[in-house]
Amino acid sequence: MARDDATRGAVTAAKVIPFDPSRLGDDQPQFDVNPFTPQRTDANDPVPETGIDLSGKPKVVFVAGRGKTGKTTLLRWAAEMALAESRAFLMADIDPTNASFASYFRDVSRPNTDDPAGVTRWLQQFIEYAIQHRTSALIDLGGGDTTLRTIAAEMPGFADQVEAAGVSPVVFYLAGTQPEDLAPIAALAARNFHPAARAIVLNESVAELGLNRQQAFGHVVRNRIFLDQMATGAICLWMPRLHAAAAVEIRRSSFAAARDGRTDPPLGLFDRARVKAWLEGMAHQFQGVRSWMA
Repeated sequence: MARDDATRGAVTAAKVIPFDPSRLGDDQPQFDVNPFTPQRTDANDPVPETGIDLSGKPKVVFVAGRGKTGKTTLLRWAAEMALAESRAFLMADIDPTNASFASYFRDVSRPNTDDPAGVTRWLQQFIEYAIQHRTSALIDLGGGDTTLRTIAAEMPGFADQVEAAGVSPVVFYLAGTQPEDLAPIAALAARNFHPAARAIVLNESVAELGLNRQQAFGHVVRNRIFLDQMATGAICLWMPRLHAAAAVEIRRSSFAAARDGRTDPPLGLFDRARVKAWLEGMAHQFQGVRSWMA
């Protein structure tokens, strides 16, 4: 009987710690995420395409597309790579409604007006500054922006003239699963904007979960706009799904810091593994255009 009483006392004294998601990461031990990182299945991955070699040349990199197609994510990744390698470059965010790119980095230049004509003049001056100083630049055009379209219309052969001035124009068109995502490409193509270095980036993050690439992007890759671009020198790239995107964005951190547990609070073990897998996937998919980055 005494033993039963002691046992009951021990059970009564024990405490069940309640699960509080808000305290995740407060005293979280540091783990090696490598064993938990999903491995790429090479047989299912599209073979990365290779673009023209722009090594050693200054570039003006435009990232264009409709809203919510992943432009800022791609720009953040490209900027982080350049900063990690201590490369000097310029950054510009001309999105008048959502300056998300500028919120992640210092020294991102922005127009001091939201008037379309003023923004167009500002972008022209920014590009001329990059050419004059032979410095690479990353430019977030923002969803639905018409600035580059206006410049291309007012300055026939715009891409060729930038190239002739000693700076290589590069454009990454971001697209999701809707054929309407190709509209910005058609608008610029109609104005003879055809840089030799151009890619259509299909963002897997916007695809419905459970669908394979053909099911999700079939209407896009069979579209005449897409096919015309492929036939005239563009390449197709895939941006992997970042499953931990929300956790990274709410911390306003770099991808490397999120992967390495250097955020406040740090990401959990599984989200860190997801970021690591995404960074490896990006490096794999974009290896053929590394020379296009700033």
